[in-house]
Amino acid sequence: MIIQFSVSNYLSFKELSTLSLLTTNLKEAAIADTDSMTEMGDAIPAILHGAAIYGANASGKSNYAKAFSTFKWLVVNSMKELQAGETMDVESFMLNSTTAKEPSVFEIVFCNTVYIFRYGFEVDNNKVYKEWLYRRNNKKRAKEVELLYREADTYNVHPSCAIAKNLIANKMVRDNALLVSVAAQFNDETAVSIVNWLNDTSIITSHDDEVMWKRAAIKLDDPKIRKRIVDFSRFADLGIEDIYKINDEVVSSHVQYDDNGRETQTVSFPFESNESEGTIKYFQLAYPIIDALDNGKRLVIDEIDSKMHPKLTSKIIELFNSKTTNPNHAQLIFTIHDTNILSARILRRDQVWFTQKDPYGATKLYSLAEYKVRNNASFEKEYLEGKYGGTPIIGDFTKLFINEDD
Repeated sequence: MIIQFSVSNYLSFKELSTLSLLTTNLKEAAIADTDSMTEMGDAIPAILHGAAIYGANASGKSNYAKAFSTFKWLVVNSMKELQAGETMDVESFMLNSTTAKEPSVFEIVFCNTVYIFRYGFEVDNNKVYKEWLYRRNNKKRAKEVELLYREADTYNVHPSCAIAKNLIANKMVRDNALLVSVAAQFNDETAVSIVNWLNDTSIITSHDDEVMWKRAAIKLDDPKIRKRIVDFSRFADLGIEDIYKINDEVVSSHVQYDDNGRETQTVSFPFESNESEGTIKYFQLAYPIIDALDNGKRLVIDEIDSKMHPKLTSKIIELFNSKTTNPNHAQLIFTIHDTNILSARILRRDQVWFTQKDPYGATKLYSLAEYKVRNNASFEKEYLEGKYGGTPIIGDFTKLFINEDD
């Protein structure tokens, strides 16, 4: 499970910003602890099943999802997708003359029932400056063990990582490739486990619509998965009876009625051109959600509420916060504007985060748990009133429509 993810000097994040999924000692009035969290060993508090990130437009919410996506891409692909001298597409915080010339920093802490891992690196567009990996047993008073530390061309590698040591000795780690990425290609056990864990962590941004559509269409080829997706759509009251493919085209079927309200037959339509944008998005998200809940995987979704009704968004979040529908401890981190979800009935206070930019364009990431808020307070009302920040400061639009010549 994800314990925390940190980023600094990347896009709008200037200072180190950390979103933690560790529970606080706050007592919630409307959500059962056993539903919204999982105990994972003795070394750490329980881990939350998800978190929501609120904030004004351009406040940095999407940049957090992009940071996670960039982190994953570099770990999984920097060895196999990049050639020597190619750039890594990493952008520092450019609104400060100092940070614009410095590398970006990414770090994740995650665990299973046996170990807690802490892995991170400093990179810019051209090279890896630092890389580190630590592991400790998931038990009280266990000490962190350094598995690798890299700084420029100097490496310290634990004796248990023999494959990584051999790769370094043979100068097989490029400046623009992470050691973990390289070692995973040569079947280093620890590196492979990290890459596999990240491959089971999906990041869905607002720019992934075409990719998500193609993935959803492919999943319809599996009869069992297709049935799960269709059932998932029926529960959402989308009016769809079936979803299937004809000559590689996705179609949806609906019931036809006569003038007396009797069912006559089903009629089919090309899905992508006839269904609403909200229905299309729900279809695209269906398999990632089902797969995560079935297999205890992780989802990061940017703008989860875009194009969808608040009740549907709420239901998806509740699926992850229920021990009945989430017995395998899947996690969902999402950015959102919809304040209907900002409710003590749906989210714990330590599941709610905000982004806000300072006067110099840097994003601050902070939690509702930092505020003295009653556990039964109206989070939505107080958020819209500006009590927690993270809301836009809107100017007087009427001035735009006043003709000063009159």
